Amino acid sequence: MPNVLIYSPDFDGHRQVYAFVLAHVLNELGFKIFIASNTKQILSNSFYIEKLKKIPGIELIDTSEYNEGGDMITSSEFLQLQNVCEVDLTVFTEADNHISLFVSQMLGKKNKFRGKSVGIFLRPFYLYEHNSLVEKLRYLKHLPSRWKNDDQLFHEIFLRRFSLLNVALYIDENFVTHHKYGKWLPDVFQQYADLIVKEEKSEQRSWIEKLDDFKEKNKGKFLLLYFGSPQFRRGYDTLLKIADENGDCFIHCGLRKSNEKFVYNVDELRSSLRKKGHLFETDQYIEDPLCIEYFFKSVSHLVLPYRNFFGSSGVMLQALSFGIPVMAPDKGIIGLRIKNYKLGITYNDKNVTSLITQFKKFIEIDPKTFKDSIEIYMHNQSAEQLKRVLINTFNVTG
Repeated sequence: MPNVLIYSPDFDGHRQVYAFVLAHVLNELGFKIFIASNTKQILSNSFYIEKLKKIPGIELIDTSEYNEGGDMITSSEFLQLQNVCEVDLTVFTEADNHISLFVSQMLGKKNKFRGKSVGIFLRPFYLYEHNSLVEKLRYLKHLPSRWKNDDQLFHEIFLRRFSLLNVALYIDENFVTHHKYGKWLPDVFQQYADLIVKEEKSEQRSWIEKLDDFKEKNKGKFLLLYFGSPQFRRGYDTLLKIADENGDCFIHCGLRKSNEKFVYNVDELRSSLRKKGHLFETDQYIEDPLCIEYFFKSVSHLVLPYRNFFGSSGVMLQALSFGIPVMAPDKGIIGLRIKNYKLGITYNDKNVTSLITQFKKFIEIDPKTFKDSIEIYMHNQSAEQLKRVLINTFNVTG
């Protein structure tokens, strides 16, 4: 039985889902599984961790004693961890955090990782940053002091030149198009996880009836959905403001508590919406798949007013899996996906007028307009395709 180490020091949010799915696939393939994570980390929810613990033979390893909970583990510490687990395969769930560790292998044969190593990269954003000449010169000036951690230098030169990983998986298909050494990995881990726990009963389904009552009271109103915890990056406050100013309803599926700072006063906006009867909040982490599906299918369009974000969006892909078109900024992989595959419309996130103009245009478009193009795109963004790529990747003899 081969041994695998899933290295995921940060175990919050999507990382927990990634580890859950990876463990299921690896367990089916007959691996003995070790999962290294920071068990002292305070998590918003531990739903998938509890599921992981029920998979036979999984051993959890605490990384809290390492620097930054394991994110800055040294080369010698990591090699010792690999040896203790006698690993044949190591999978990094968020390889973007460990570039300096990968680069350390360039410093000598004794630093080479044990067995086969696979990294999942979520954010090589430099591909989309169109820097000015001054910014490019500033980048070159500081490069000598940060070359060990620089993502552009790593992906463009070091990774391939020095074979720092056996397989590099990217959830950004556009990045893979320009970097043939990489493999594309469908970003549908949540959908895969939902399939695994699909049959579970849950008291959370009481939210379905409550949401039905809310929709009945607001018949004819446009519904805006925000899924997950409130984040500045994901434009939680912007969506609240749009709902309040346009007389729309705001549905929040997720925990409300947040330490984030926003541009707009979220307390005032929520209060205004509540007084009008236009606010619906669960203030609860929702993990039940059928409940999640119902929330998404309660809206006809999904608006994602993200700020300065170039990566993939799991929420966007969840909406698309239910046939819901998306409006988002015209930058990064999200913007490219929407424009190239006709999955909705985009706007210029540097122009407030563009956001409002495009929003009003978007909600007037019949969602069925995007139906065929969404189905074509999501044919590859599927749980089946995700599993196929993972199985091919985890072949330790290949």
